[in-house]
Amino acid sequence: MTMIFLLLAQAAAPAVGEVRVFGDWAVACDNVRRCEMTSLQPERAEDTDGWQLSATRDAGPAGGWTVRLIGQDATAGTGVRIEGARGAAAAKFWKGDRFDGDDAAAIAAALVDGRAAIISRSTATPAGRVSLAGSAAALRYIDAQQGRAGTVTAIVARGDGPATDVPSRQPWPRVPAIAPAGNAGLPPAITAVLWKRSACGENYPDGQRPAIQSHAVGGGAVLALVPCGAGAYNLLSEAFIVRAGQAAAAAFDSPPGFGEEGDDMPVNADFDAKTGRLTSYAKGRGLGDCGTSQSYVWDGSRFRLVEARVMSECRGSVNWLIVWKAQPVRE
Repeated sequence: MTMIFLLLAQAAAPAVGEVRVFGDWAVACDNVRRCEMTSLQPERAEDTDGWQLSATRDAGPAGGWTVRLIGQDATAGTGVRIEGARGAAAAKFWKGDRFDGDDAAAIAAALVDGRAAIISRSTATPAGRVSLAGSAAALRYIDAQQGRAGTVTAIVARGDGPATDVPSRQPWPRVPAIAPAGNAGLPPAITAVLWKRSACGENYPDGQRPAIQSHAVGGGAVLALVPCGAGAYNLLSEAFIVRAGQAAAAAFDSPPGFGEEGDDMPVNADFDAKTGRLTSYAKGRGLGDCGTSQSYVWDGSRFRLVEARVMSECRGSVNWLIVWKAQPVRE
C-alpha cells in the first residue's frame, strides 16, 4: 500500500447522521451537509395516492436545489403547483418530474407558505396531493444545519449576512477499495466451521440449511454469508472472511442491519462483484416504507461504509434519506 492508501485505511469510524421529522416531512443531512427533505403520508390518512415530493440542497454558499416528484406515474409530462403559495408562485405550474436551478429554488421557496403540493398531468387534472404540513420547519432545519441562518442564502431564517458566512462544502471522504478477484469456493470443511462458529444452524432444526453465499472480495479473501434466520421480509446473515483456510468474523467500520447493539448482522445482504459493494437492506415492515440500508467496500481488512440511508417513519415513503456517503478509491 502507498502512504496515502494507508492513511485512508486508518480513518475514523463514520459519524452517521439522523433523520428528523416535522409534521408530514422527514429531513436528513449527510456528512458533508447535503440535506434532503421528503414528504410522508399524513398520520391520519387512511390511504395514499403514492406521490412524494423531495427537495435537496447542496452545502456551501452557492448550494443549489433539486426537487423531484416521486411516484409510479411520474414522467416529464407530470407537473406540480403549490396550493397557497404567494406572489408569482401562486399561479405557477412547473411541468416535469425533476427540477434544478431557478425552478427548483422557486418551488422550495413556495413550500415555506404553501398548504399542499398538487400533482397534475396538466393544470386542470389533479393526480395527487402532498401535504406541506411541517415543510417550513424542515426548510428551517436545513438552513440551520448548513449554517445559512441569518444570511441571504437562507430560505426561511433569512438575514442580511453575506453568502461568504456560509461554511464551504467539503469533499466526500475517501475510503480505499480493493477490486474483487479470486476463487470464491469454500471447501466442505470450512462450511462446517462456519455453521459451528455462527451457531446459525440452530435456526434450522430440521437440518434443511440454506446454502452459504460466498464471494471473492480480493486480496485472497472470501466473504461468506451464513444464513441466520428470516422473518417475513428480512433475511439475516452472519458475515465471515475466509483467508488461507481460516475463518474470522467480518469487520465493519459501521454496523450493518438496524445498527442496534446485538443486531449488527447484514440483512437481505447482496454482493455485487462488478462494483465490489456489499449491501444490507433492513426493512422496518413488509411495505418497505421504512428501515435502513448500507453499502460497503472491502479495503483488505474490513468493510468500509460508502453509503447509508435511513427512513425512520413508516409512513409511505419509498425515498430513504442519505445520512452518510463516501467515495471509494480503488487500490
